[in-house]
Amino acid sequence: MTRLVKLLALAGITFGGAFLTTAAQASAANFQVNFAIHNADSTNSMIRATTPLPAGVVGLINPPTAISAGNNDPASGFATYEGALPGFGQHSSETVQYVNTNNSSDECTFTIQISNVGGANPYKLHFSSDQSRCTVPADQQNATGVFTGTTFVLGWTG
Repeated sequence: MTRLVKLLALAGITFGGAFLTTAAQASAANFQVNFAIHNADSTNSMIRATTPLPAGVVGLINPPTAISAGNNDPASGFATYEGALPGFGQHSSETVQYVNTNNSSDECTFTIQISNVGGANPYKLHFSSDQSRCTVPADQQNATGVFTGTTFVLGWTG
């Protein structure tokens, strides 16, 4: 009888924990990503060509201004991309483009994408750039879609 009671108690704790985890995921209905764009060029200034700011992106210098070599947009801290968590097999993404301040050349279009790939850590964060000279962080994946423990730095080079 004691074993049965212990088994039922353990099953109840396991079920309750699974329910709380699912409820916590459901209540956190938004993803969030902290990021900055770094001017990795040694001499040229960059400027954001994307105006207005994409939906869900806040914190970038607005209106856009020249960012000198070695500095970031935003100048301190980070910008945030936030939105509703995508359903299974779906994704949400936004792009921002930076160019050379002097002649609007050397474009780099950065994409930030959140996908729901399923599994224990369903939310995948993926960065990309349309130019190999512009760098992006490696993919990340977690259970909540909240990627705020670090600031992800994307690098523009002219």
